[in-house]
Amino acid sequence: MKFPQHAPRFLSLWLFSVFCVMLLLALGRLALWIFAAEAGFPPEETARAWSVALRFDMMAAAYLCTPVLLCWGATAAFPRRRRALLKAARIAALCAGVLVVLLEVADFGFFLEYGDQFNVWVLGMANDDARAVIGTILRDYAWERYLLAAAAGTLAWTLFFLPASRRVVKIAAALPRSRGISLAFFFAALACAVVFYRGGAHRRPLRLRDAAVCATEKLNNLVLNPVYALKTALVDRWKISNQGAAPYFVGDVPAQAKLLFGKKAENAQTISELFMTKNERLNPGTPPPKRVFLFVMESYDRWPMLEKYAGLGLCDALRALEKNGASSPNFVSGADGTMLSLSAILSGIPDIEAAQNYRPGGEKAFPTALAEIFGRLGYKTRFAYCGYGFWQHVENYAREQGFDEVVLGGDVPDCPKKYKGEWGVPDHFLFSHLEKLADADGDAPVFTLVLSASYHPPYDLPLEEFGCPPLRVSAELEKIFDGKTPLNTFAHFRYADRALGKFVADVSRKHPDTLFAVTGDHFSRRFPNANPTAAERTQVPFVLAGKGVSAGTALPFGTHADIAPTLLSLCAPEGFEYMTFGVSLFSEKARERRCAYGARAVVHEGGLFIYGTPQESCGKKIPPEEAEAMKAETDALRALAWTYFEKGDALRPPEKEKK
Repeated sequence: MKFPQHAPRFLSLWLFSVFCVMLLLALGRLALWIFAAEAGFPPEETARAWSVALRFDMMAAAYLCTPVLLCWGATAAFPRRRRALLKAARIAALCAGVLVVLLEVADFGFFLEYGDQFNVWVLGMANDDARAVIGTILRDYAWERYLLAAAAGTLAWTLFFLPASRRVVKIAAALPRSRGISLAFFFAALACAVVFYRGGAHRRPLRLRDAAVCATEKLNNLVLNPVYALKTALVDRWKISNQGAAPYFVGDVPAQAKLLFGKKAENAQTISELFMTKNERLNPGTPPPKRVFLFVMESYDRWPMLEKYAGLGLCDALRALEKNGASSPNFVSGADGTMLSLSAILSGIPDIEAAQNYRPGGEKAFPTALAEIFGRLGYKTRFAYCGYGFWQHVENYAREQGFDEVVLGGDVPDCPKKYKGEWGVPDHFLFSHLEKLADADGDAPVFTLVLSASYHPPYDLPLEEFGCPPLRVSAELEKIFDGKTPLNTFAHFRYADRALGKFVADVSRKHPDTLFAVTGDHFSRRFPNANPTAAERTQVPFVLAGKGVSAGTALPFGTHADIAPTLLSLCAPEGFEYMTFGVSLFSEKARERRCAYGARAVVHEGGLFIYGTPQESCGKKIPPEEAEAMKAETDALRALAWTYFEKGDALRPPEKEKK
């Protein structure tokens, strides 16, 4: 049997391939690191991050080069095919390197956009409008550069690896053919394999949680490589999609209920009885607003509302609404993606790390659903979106969540075809159409949820045709801007704000009994520079104006889960019973609660911290033990929401019958 005698050639090829692929991964990270170096990472944290990063590279390289070992193993069954198997092993190792090059080029672009390596959003095309995504990439991103980089990297890798690997095999073949040398190679490779596949010579294998080695989120994001990050994204996608597997925050659900509700949870049989609420009317004795508009604005950050950015004029209309109404200065979205946030708003079920619009539970309206509750109050419910109904199954999902009417970009008659893009019609065309519908509604009470789309790649609207001149930055603000995000991108934010402001002004003038609420679906990932604070890169606005809202009202911290009960404080009668996972921001309960969860962040009275990394925070510093307690509370609420959505209303599993 010639199996052991073939060891030097195959195992030397495997070791060489692992080393080369590991070097490729490290070089790719170095390119990302150079891009991110402007953040000024501390030297000791940089060294710690690289030490763990190389372990991830080692593990990924070993797995990618596994076909070389499989080819060696096949020589035991096919000894006469040794040469062909050796050639196949070299080709497999070559392909592993090519795959790494392609992934690194794609990951570089992904990192520029998201400040993170591949995560679950890279797989968004599975549910998203693939045509719109591809069109956006071709029009808004320098895809030619990435294609050129991929071709150049592939060529360089091929020209290096093929002759180098041939030479390595030739050197190994020149060694004396003895069983002792073969066994020495075998045991040396075995020892290396144990170390490589485990990600180091540590007591346990390397895991994803080991990537969180620093206090800076962006630095932690550089620890992984695109291979491991893509594998993690695939696993996360599997969890979020149609599997219904319990996410990490679901533990002993009755115990988690007790953590939130104390003795009330001990006697409760259902989850709904824990979250049933009696409405506290803000202005009892006054008629409710006839029209209610909830605007969920695409990628609407709160940072343009801050005083230091006021000179840009990005959101003058929203700032005016804030001045004349109510606003929460510490507010976060339900999730960090449009559909996850939107589905949480529509269903009333907080983000549970599941694609609610694709899960069986999303096919019906829960008692928490926004349209369901407003329907009980006698409002006609309307869902309006600038885009098209097939995006994320949104048209059917809105109807399933109880909306009586759905208005989409294709339903807007006054928008010329030349202005219709991949993501629908520009905001002001939809808003103008909704104004006409509001006029036609007469005295009938109507609740309308509006999802905008204009502040979204490819940022190619003819803004000057829409009356929006180019954006200029004053000399005072030039110090803040690093120029990496084109001003035209921020000009689209200003356009969306002006369209919103015009709609509110026009409708308020004709229909003074209207209530307006404005929030963002999620933060935008577009900032003046590379170093936004935790608040600037996380918070979204929540502004109320119009019927029943006193000017200058400051609301406490909150999340998307609080929108429904806050609106009901202005629209529902005193004592109206409904179910909600949030609280009204007008209530004492909102001012007394310790924390709330949204978009990977825990918000509290003194500020917020990024979920899982309390060091990434703004405002009041929270001691580690208190941060863990807050995290446990937010995990408990999400666990109850997940159980309610996936398993039903029962708080405890039914007891098994005794035989």
